[in-house]
Amino acid sequence: MGSSELLDNLVSVSEFNHGKASQTFKRVRDDNPVVVLKNNKPTAVIVSPNDYRRLTEAEENFVLYQEAMERLKDDSVRRLTEEEVFGKEPKLDDGHEPEFE
Repeated sequence: MGSSELLDNLVSVSEFNHGKASQTFKRVRDDNPVVVLKNNKPTAVIVSPNDYRRLTEAEENFVLYQEAMERLKDDSVRRLTEEEVFGKEPKLDDGHEPEFE
């Protein structure tokens, strides 16, 4: 979001409480996060459920990534080979040719 778009998506608490709530929620539905100001300071950000879901999943994935990176730094841990994890090498070619119409 650019700075001009951000300025368009600011709403004060007093505006929000005096009839701007429905307009604010409409902007959020259009995938535009809205920043709520109280005493001219950002107090809250209103996002759509899809944006919230996407952001929380990204945060969870980042935590898992950091954990994996920490584990890779530990050289004292024995790492399993692909064969130990999956058994024999997977058979990639079963000899079957797909038919296309």
